[in-house]
Amino acid sequence: MRIEAVSAQLVSLPMARPMQTAIHRVDRTENVLVEITAGGRVGQGAALTLATKQAGAVACMVDDLAEGLVGEDARNVRGHWARLWGRLNFTGQSGIGVLALSAIDTALWDLLALEAGMPLYRLLGAVHEELPVYSQGGWLSYSVEELVEEALALQEKGFSHYKMRAGSAHWREDVERVERVRAALDDDTELLVDANQGWSTAEALAAARSLDGLRLYWLEEPVDVGNVEGSARVAAATTTPISAGETVFGTAGFAPLIERRAADVLMPDLQHCGGPTGFMRVAEQAALANLPISSHLFTEVSVHLLAACPNALIVEHMPGWWDDLFDGGPQIVNGRIRPPQEPGLGCRFSERVRSQNAVRPKLPAVR
Repeated sequence: MRIEAVSAQLVSLPMARPMQTAIHRVDRTENVLVEITAGGRVGQGAALTLATKQAGAVACMVDDLAEGLVGEDARNVRGHWARLWGRLNFTGQSGIGVLALSAIDTALWDLLALEAGMPLYRLLGAVHEELPVYSQGGWLSYSVEELVEEALALQEKGFSHYKMRAGSAHWREDVERVERVRAALDDDTELLVDANQGWSTAEALAAARSLDGLRLYWLEEPVDVGNVEGSARVAAATTTPISAGETVFGTAGFAPLIERRAADVLMPDLQHCGGPTGFMRVAEQAALANLPISSHLFTEVSVHLLAACPNALIVEHMPGWWDDLFDGGPQIVNGRIRPPQEPGLGCRFSERVRSQNAVRPKLPAVR
């Protein structure tokens, strides 16, 4: 199954509602859609950015990394990953380069599962047939009334887990907003809070102690991702589980979180840790440390990866970002998510959406 071509396309998608967190304020996703053709099949992978020029830079890196792939056996997925990871050594195994590698790696795993005629999670060694899933929004730009309305609407749809944002300039206001949402939800609906790295260590400690009695499912990224010591202090000071890791690049960066006990739940991001190959490596690190893992975004792929992990906890779902980008995909019913049973990822890029939202001029096929 020799690789015949690699191509990349930029697609800009409006969000259903603008996003405002402690560190981001955007209203569109800028996506790089990667396709790899081999053996009469097409594997697909995607990278996400929040800026058009950054998406263009990812596409250029796809072009660079694709050099030497054409003519190679598409089935040597881990071998290709190792070689491409080494190719990033001089310019840095982080950032734009890792996003490009991740999209390529996803497309290669999709191809391998398509050839095997089975869903990706079965190819990886299925553990779970379904998992709990949480939905979210809860942006800082929402009023308290809008927060409560969204949380109750998702609860009514059957979601048993809801995530809202914190991390504003005034942690006491964050706590008040969390208290209002917690009071509005049923007792059996779990509430997750994501500070998006918005607090200092002192603020995070004060906020975490104030939130401790609210039975939160977890408190996510209370401090900057590089502040491992601060995260460890917060984790030690509260009974609320701390989750972190979505903005850690590669796989080695998870070791300090584990060694310093800075997180109770690890959250590898598919594109930040290097695609399915990197994700599964992080999952193994977490399992050896007896830590559960969740996912960050990319539900269509992440559900397959978590379904193959014994220590999987819950799957993240982001409504309103890519709802129309894929045809097919996982099914969510009553707060549970099941991987597709079709071969590969079980979903395809929507040709209609690609055509209507393509960023022009289109990038040429890179190989």
